[in-house]
Amino acid sequence: MPPLLKGQFMYFVDRSAVVLKPTEHFLAWLNNTQEDMPDLTLAQLRANCSVFLIPVFDEPEEAVAYFDERYLGIFKAELAGWTLDESTYPKNLDLETFWQFFELEVHDSVLDLEEAELQITPVFDNMA
Repeated sequence: MPPLLKGQFMYFVDRSAVVLKPTEHFLAWLNNTQEDMPDLTLAQLRANCSVFLIPVFDEPEEAVAYFDERYLGIFKAELAGWTLDESTYPKNLDLETFWQFFELEVHDSVLDLEEAELQITPVFDNMA
C-alpha cells in the first residue's frame, strides 16, 4: 500500500463489515421466478453483494448469531431487490432457508478514508 500523503488520514470505524453472498439456492430461486432474467452465473451474482455494518464481535460465530436474530427482514429485503411480488418468494422464509440462500463473509477491520461524517439514511425500518 502506498504511504498516505501529508494531511491524509484513515479512520477506524467501530463496526465489522459483513458481505452477504448469495448461494446456488438463491440463483436457482431467481432463475425460476424471473422469466425475463438474463443468464447470470453465481460469480456474477456474487460480484456485487450487500454489505452490512454490524457491531464488532470477538468471534465470527457472534456475527452469524447477530444475523440469525435479524434474518427475516434481511431475507425479505434481498428478495425484494429482485422482485416485489411476494407470491414468488420461497414458501418457507425460515432461518434454515435463509442460510441455504446466503453465506456470510465477515471483515473485522473497517477503515474510512474520508474525514466527512457518515450520512445515515434509514432504508428499512423493520430490520431491527
